[in-house]
Amino acid sequence: MSKHRSTWNADDPSARRLQWLNLAYLLMYPVPWLQHRPSVAAVAASALGIAAFLPLYFRSYGSALRARFGYALGMLCIGFALYRCGGIWTVFAVYATASLGFARPGRYAASGVAGVIVLLTAFGVALGISAWEWGSGVFFGTIIGVGATFTGAITARNAALAAAREESRHLAVLAERERIARDLHDVLGHTLTVVAVKADLARKLIERDPLAAGRELDEIHATARAALAEVRIAVNGMRSTTLAQELAAARSALESAGIAVSSEMTVEPLPPLVETALAYVIREAATNVLRHSGARSCRIKLGREGLQAALEIHDDGQGGQIVEGHGVTGMRHRLMAVRGALELRDESGLHLFARAPIGELAT
Repeated sequence: MSKHRSTWNADDPSARRLQWLNLAYLLMYPVPWLQHRPSVAAVAASALGIAAFLPLYFRSYGSALRARFGYALGMLCIGFALYRCGGIWTVFAVYATASLGFARPGRYAASGVAGVIVLLTAFGVALGISAWEWGSGVFFGTIIGVGATFTGAITARNAALAAAREESRHLAVLAERERIARDLHDVLGHTLTVVAVKADLARKLIERDPLAAGRELDEIHATARAALAEVRIAVNGMRSTTLAQELAAARSALESAGIAVSSEMTVEPLPPLVETALAYVIREAATNVLRHSGARSCRIKLGREGLQAALEIHDDGQGGQIVEGHGVTGMRHRLMAVRGALELRDESGLHLFARAPIGELAT
């Protein structure tokens, strides 16, 4: 039970001001003295009681649940001790109910307020105190306690909503970072691989075919400039591509590396998000073929299977154990965003299957 906290933030300046303002109710205590002059002993005892009450009052707000119950019981006992001093001693019971009303969970607040009311009633009845005297404490204690309980519940709900908003903001930031990292990986990983392949080709051609080498260098220049533009677009979150663009880029990059490419596209126009996801799969798969496969040929096929677009990419490379790095993870995430899936098989090279729903299922 001691692990539970209240909804009252004692470090909040507005809460601290309200705590001081609430002390104004303590001015009710000496009101009867205006008609009946108290004895010196009553005044001294009351002063000592109030001096003992104040630390309990200030410490109770924001304290752990068990300590809060202890502070509230202490306030109530101070009131009991002062009932013969001629003041309105039930104010201390009201402060006890107000403190307990802010305890969480709410069932503890309700139990605490009810407990104070029961003790106050039992004390008054047992000592034969006039019902008018202790009844006012029961009345105001109930009102203040119930009000504090509802206020505490609202405060707790608002705090939970604020925490949820902050968590949503944090998750949005993380998602945006992952998106940028994924886009930059797609752009830079593919582009640098293409640049490296074309640079090697240009170096081989520079002596025996300078014109062809020059064309390769021009393509390197154009690729680098296009990549720079894509990086800027990726950072701004507006990046997209098409199957035709990525297929053409993949064919150019693979053929520059001496890898024969065959392709087959037999599917109607796809929803933009699905087309973009599959286009990125083609880009990343082509990059992996260039980097790791040692293949001589690569086949790319896109068709329809029922309500899904089906993309297959198969190379005749060395295959081997499939290790899922950032590229494969990025492909999975992009397909998952459109409720698609990715499957990799080692079948005389690497065989990639990408599926994504089309039509109503893709929206």
